[in-house]
Amino acid sequence: MISALSRAMPRESKTTARYRFTRVENERLAASNAAPLAVQCGHRPGPFLVLRVRGRAIIVDEASIERIDGAANYVRFHVGMEKHRVRGTLKDLEKVLPPQFVRSHRSTIINAAAVHEFVRTPFGDLIAVLRSGARLTVGRTFRRSVEAAFAVRL
Repeated sequence: MISALSRAMPRESKTTARYRFTRVENERLAASNAAPLAVQCGHRPGPFLVLRVRGRAIIVDEASIERIDGAANYVRFHVGMEKHRVRGTLKDLEKVLPPQFVRSHRSTIINAAAVHEFVRTPFGDLIAVLRSGARLTVGRTFRRSVEAAFAVRL
């Protein structure tokens, strides 16, 4: 009986995570059943995310997201000067986001368009400097995925 219960729990968490952040590319997808939280929004030029935060649905343009931090079962979206904390994991979020978002650390996903430069420390570590001035460490495990996203060896 315990094994049957444990097999059912991951399915529920995947369903919940999918509805906490939904990616919408166009109005047709917004009107479909695939994105139940999405709203029809004709004035948005590109794809956007719909975030469920404390009973509200917040619409965020993908291009305006600078980075996403993870802490246990929550993710924090850094959008300009605003921060939105949503329940979910970075692993679930990676499946929803387009390839312009790159996992740079076990607790960070960065928007490739928001990166200003990469700096190597004297100890061989790699630091991504964002346009806002934030400095984020690129983990050794994720260095190859960052190099592949920028098509350059760092």
